[in-house]
Amino acid sequence: MAENKGSENADAENKIIKTSIDQVMAENESLKQIIQEQTKTIEKLTVQLKAANDMLEAQVKAKLIAEIKPRSKYSEEDLAKFSVDELKHIKTTLDYARVATYKNIHFGPLGLDEAKDEGLTVGDLSVVTAAKRKARSE
Repeated sequence: MAENKGSENADAENKIIKTSIDQVMAENESLKQIIQEQTKTIEKLTVQLKAANDMLEAQVKAKLIAEIKPRSKYSEEDLAKFSVDELKHIKTTLDYARVATYKNIHFGPLGLDEAKDEGLTVGDLSVVTAAKRKARSE
């Protein structure tokens, strides 16, 4: 009888272990399905995010091109080739560029044979023009 009780206990323990293994396997399968569903959702959201980022980048790029084009000699095709960072750099460069006004443009000396090629000058910022003027005055 002691042997029967021992085998009955072993059978009961085996049934309990088998039941818990079956439960774990069922939970594992359900978790795998949840992970697959979440992976698919993440892939869909990634595609949507990329599309939204591309649209926002195109809008920023169009705005920068619209600001740069009238202030430079770049064509729209040339500007379209640049990245957003490069367009921002070009715009910043143009922002710092000093635009000539009628107050800082002066006519060069007219009537002198030596000055025929001079035309307009911007003050004495040009070293060459300043040297020519100095040479003429001496």
